[in-house]
Amino acid sequence: MFTRRSPLVGVYLSAILLLMLSLLAMLSSGISQQRQQLTRHADTVESQLTQVLPTLVAYYDTEAISRITNASLSSELIQITLTDQITAEQGIWSREDAVVQTAFWFEKLNSVQPIDRVIQLHHDGSEVATLTLSFSPHLANLQIAKDFNQSALTLSATIAALLAVFTLAFNHGKRAVARITKTLNSLAEQDFSSSQAKQRSGVKSLDTALDNLSSHIQRMIQSLHKELKTLNNSMMYDSASGLPNRQFFIHQLNSWMGDDENVPGAVVIANMGWLETIYRRYGYAARDETWRLLSTSLQSAFSAFPNVCVARISETEIALILPECSEEQSRNSLHILISTLNNEVNMAGFDTNEGFHIGVVHGHGLPGTKLMSLADNALQRAIKQHDVFVFNRGSEEQVIDRETWRSLLNGALKNKAVRLLSQPVYRFSGDTTEPLHQEVFTQANIEGTWQSGGRLMPYIQLFEKGVEFDRVVVEQLVKLHKEAPISQPFALNLTDESLENRLFISWLQDLLKNELPADKICFEISEASARNNLAACISFSDAMRKVGATIGIDHFGRYLQEVEYLSALKPNYVKLDQAFSQNQNAQNRVFTETLANIAESKNIIVIATGVKDDESKSRINADFIDAYQGFIHPPAPISQPEQTA
Repeated sequence: MFTRRSPLVGVYLSAILLLMLSLLAMLSSGISQQRQQLTRHADTVESQLTQVLPTLVAYYDTEAISRITNASLSSELIQITLTDQITAEQGIWSREDAVVQTAFWFEKLNSVQPIDRVIQLHHDGSEVATLTLSFSPHLANLQIAKDFNQSALTLSATIAALLAVFTLAFNHGKRAVARITKTLNSLAEQDFSSSQAKQRSGVKSLDTALDNLSSHIQRMIQSLHKELKTLNNSMMYDSASGLPNRQFFIHQLNSWMGDDENVPGAVVIANMGWLETIYRRYGYAARDETWRLLSTSLQSAFSAFPNVCVARISETEIALILPECSEEQSRNSLHILISTLNNEVNMAGFDTNEGFHIGVVHGHGLPGTKLMSLADNALQRAIKQHDVFVFNRGSEEQVIDRETWRSLLNGALKNKAVRLLSQPVYRFSGDTTEPLHQEVFTQANIEGTWQSGGRLMPYIQLFEKGVEFDRVVVEQLVKLHKEAPISQPFALNLTDESLENRLFISWLQDLLKNELPADKICFEISEASARNNLAACISFSDAMRKVGATIGIDHFGRYLQEVEYLSALKPNYVKLDQAFSQNQNAQNRVFTETLANIAESKNIIVIATGVKDDESKSRINADFIDAYQGFIHPPAPISQPEQTA
């Protein structure tokens, strides 16, 4: 309390000191003035009596002497003593009503002192008597005390009033500074909508400066986001159809189907020769209009698939990537595509199932370039055989029907047949060899084989097992913590289902309070989740921060679009999508730098992913990237407890 009030305490002490010094100066001046006044009065009385009394003493006119001396007595002159030099007679005159002196405290400070005058009276050159005058300082001291009290009261009231005004002004300024501090902290976090960010100090000039600063920051941030949007529109979209172009499709393919991923999915390539016929008959304007209509139909048909990407990859070809989907879902998507194309073909005046061919490949554990090649092979076979489509499997695997998958997944979760692996994230700079954190990967035992979480994700989503799966993973981490306390931060990915499940979030909060070190736990939210369900992600992030956990963003920049969700989620770090590391071309470098600048403007750590080896690491620009992760440091099991399938 004293520390918070120390500026005011200093002012108060200074005011008290000034008051005391002023009063002492006034007291000194008053004493000097009254001393001089009493001395002047003594001189006057002395002059008068020395002129009158010698003659009266010489003629022994005692009556006149008594009358004159009594008339001369006053509050200051309290006693007159006259001693005859010849007869040695002595006459004393004093005031009978003389007030007993009151002792004032300032009399100890060399105040007005009594004055005693002894004067020799002479007449015709002879000494006739000795006159003694006694002057009292009581009246002078009384006047000094009166003046001092009045001045002290006036000066104290004035200083007290000034201090009150100063205190009010100081507290107003202090409140203004506190409000400004909150506002600046909010602006530093690029939070322009909260009540703290809208607080004003009450000082007009300062509020105007804050408004200008806020507007300037917003313009800078909007400029960065606008730059990203401009890059996306100019480099990644086909102007005629409004669909993403081949570059964007390859980016998505490398993102979802990277070498380090084991995500199942499908790649579809459709060749639409009927569009070439329209071009020859009606020209490019009719062809482009047909492309726009087809684009609208395709986007509407696949709107229920949140992660699907439909792109125009050549003059007459479109391609689709269907990540995190089972073979059954891939076949259903194929039927939707055929139905959509048939509608467009019929509207253009062609027969059903004519004018287009489709090649499809479904697989997992294969890089995107391989899947693209297999899909193109399937398309060429369909064209050669005059088939509407050819469906291939990209990997040799036993086909398991839906209900069997349900049973296997339920068994793995019931028996907690799950193990955890971790992969370190290292900084580019710094003397420490300790990782920034360890990302946790999950594997489940399915029919005696450890399958990755990405491989199981389509079925986890299909059977709505996300919350149950995440609970098993977190419980495994709790078990490991009990065996060997967690000393390094761990990062976990959660399913979308868990991010919006209030019961799961409440359970997780209790666990972080009682059984896990919350400050060592970080939860990663994918960019897809942030884009598809931002409200749930914000609610989850706020709940985790309340108990001390941190938040990160995974697959940052996967969609090469606006990333305003950063301001709402306020993550500690972002992990650039691995597609930026797969191909270090000029285009990727421009997007990487733009995304890194946006994150850097919010003081967010930027991590590169998909770093395979030292050569890949050396190509990363450490001026923009803070840390890296990838198979340069492969995931290693944290523990391998005995599991039952």
